[in-house]
Amino acid sequence: MDRAAKYAASSQVVLAVLGVVAALYLLKTILAPIAFALVLACMFSPLASFFRRKLSYGPFGVLTVFLLLVLGGVYLASMTAESLIHAANTLPSDIERLAGRLSGRITDLIRDQPSLRVILPEPGTIDRLGDTNRALLIEKLSLGLGDLTAWAVQGFIIIVLVIFLLIESEMLTTKVLRFFARTPESSRNARAILDQVTRKVRAYLIARTLINLGVGLVVAAGLWFLGVNFALPLGLFAAVTNYIPYIGQLAGGAAPTLIALGQTGSLGDALIVAAMYLAVMGIDGYVVTPLVMGKSLDLNGTTVLIACLFWGYIWGLSGLILAMPITAMIKIVCQTVPELNRWAELMSVDYRSPPYADPAAETPAAPAAKPEGVATGVN
Repeated sequence: MDRAAKYAASSQVVLAVLGVVAALYLLKTILAPIAFALVLACMFSPLASFFRRKLSYGPFGVLTVFLLLVLGGVYLASMTAESLIHAANTLPSDIERLAGRLSGRITDLIRDQPSLRVILPEPGTIDRLGDTNRALLIEKLSLGLGDLTAWAVQGFIIIVLVIFLLIESEMLTTKVLRFFARTPESSRNARAILDQVTRKVRAYLIARTLINLGVGLVVAAGLWFLGVNFALPLGLFAAVTNYIPYIGQLAGGAAPTLIALGQTGSLGDALIVAAMYLAVMGIDGYVVTPLVMGKSLDLNGTTVLIACLFWGYIWGLSGLILAMPITAMIKIVCQTVPELNRWAELMSVDYRSPPYADPAAETPAAPAAKPEGVATGVN
């Protein structure tokens, strides 16, 4: 009977987890903007509190400060959109020209060295691949430009949510804690956990954002110096993809390398761009990030990759960007709640959960029974 009850409880847990995953996937249009808004509100809450306290701006002051930041973001977004439109007109022709050059060079090599025909692809295959990739790129860029409206609407929704969260943060925090915590002690514990999660995630986000902005500016300056087209959008792309561990760095370096290759058709120029990007990322990964962030969230590599795969599948690009903050929150909660300490240890590099106490060891041993016939000293 106990075994059946245990299996029933385990089945309920599995079904609950699957239900949560299904809800996250099906409601991503709603939940992803809310998650973004919470992350941004967490980042900007100290700034909003500072202006409320020092300058007595009140809610409208917070709104004014945030709208100024939004205007700067809109300006960068407009420049990026302009570059995307320009890319939609130039990149397909660059790919076609690159395919023609590769096909011509392979033809020359085969003519001069017929023995290389066995290992080299057919020139016609290169031409067909160039035509196919050109058509595919035109289609993808057209779809991307068509999605700009949806991205703009989603960005506006996120901005509105962040504004309301910043204005009503104190009131909402108190009400949420009172809703979930029924006793004063549980309310204090919940607030302590919330403060710890918010503080650590905010420190990570601010440090990561500043580092990524620096990386984006350096990459953009390097690409501009090397004469690569779309230097500023590619720098912004490198800054955004740097939020995504491992996978993002590969994408952030592949894009300028391929664009340089398509622009000039020179493999040497593409390798110079790749070397510049690798140098920037090496300085970031081995010097800047360890000095600024230390061990930061203390998540092991396996956890990071699994989190990126999971949230990328659930929410796409938004999930990849939010994977680290969400995983950090889960890990901090597991580290704070004693019953979940083992999960925090599984996710971290250095954290060790406290050993469980052995109930048998804490139970005092029963006194040994006296053999029959032995005097007890009581008359």
